[in-house]
Amino acid sequence: MRKGRARIDAALAARPPLWAEPLERRGVPNLHRVDTNFFRSAQPSRTGFTTLVNELGLRTTVSLRLFHSDEDLVQDLGIAAQRFPIRTWSIREETVIAPLTAIRTAQRLGPVLLHCQHGADRTGLVSALYRVLFQGWSKQDALREMKEGRFGYHAIWGNIPAFLERVDVAALRAAIEAP
Repeated sequence: MRKGRARIDAALAARPPLWAEPLERRGVPNLHRVDTNFFRSAQPSRTGFTTLVNELGLRTTVSLRLFHSDEDLVQDLGIAAQRFPIRTWSIREETVIAPLTAIRTAQRLGPVLLHCQHGADRTGLVSALYRVLFQGWSKQDALREMKEGRFGYHAIWGNIPAFLERVDVAALRAAIEAP
């Protein structure tokens, strides 16, 4: 655990203070705190979900994975499992509205974890949109955190930053806030 703590301390020292805070939890790769009740990660294991419940009070998981559900992994843990499959190569406004709405709604009940397989690209985009929509960040600042925040962003997905740069924030916010 000492090595892990040293790595986190070094990562924190090199990051702008508003960027997501790296956390080290067993079974939860690429875990970061984005906001008080909002975390992002790669796919947690059953052990990871148990740890998140016990240590962070996790109440909801929002998965963006295409072919994998968290249902079996969170069974009997008291976690609501929601899944909104996103195809990394085909991102549109309609594909990000549901997970953003789910995160916002679930935060009222307690901590929420957003994840995909690696916690880098799809999770990076939705987290960046969260920053822009709900925390007032500029698209440029959110994009910089997504690409340079050591989450593992893969530059092959050039469509992701392009989407973020062109998305109509006001229209997206209206769609999320619509009853």
